[in-house]
Amino acid sequence: GSNASYAYLFNNKTAFRGDRSAALNAMKETLYGYLPGLREIHVSHLWTGTLAITIRRDCSIGVFGEHRNIYYGVGYSGHGVTLANLAGEVITDIYSGEDEKWRDQPFYNNEFASVPLEPFRWIGYHMFTRLIGRSPRF
Repeated sequence: GSNASYAYLFNNKTAFRGDRSAALNAMKETLYGYLPGLREIHVSHLWTGTLAITIRRDCSIGVFGEHRNIYYGVGYSGHGVTLANLAGEVITDIYSGEDEKWRDQPFYNNEFASVPLEPFRWIGYHMFTRLIGRSPRF
């Protein structure tokens, strides 16, 4: 992770407007901060991308549909590596019928707050960004 972020453009489009090599170097420094021994090892791949967040920054993992056959894990809000692993476990337990330990958790079949339609979503994002001087990612 780093503080590099994508710009949110109208109609759900995004663009990276920063210096890619600086962003990648910042990601390496974050990694080395956690695991200093890795400085001696060549990092061959790094990734970055848009950050999908929900209005309340909460996730939902569950199942829906008339036949309860649509399983999902969404709204990781910047914690995708960790939450994707948890979602896999929760979805497996739901599928196998052994999900009782998850049912009282706030993310289990959590309903999301509605997202404003364009152009209100774009206007809100840019108002927020200008008011606090940074992307909502931080």
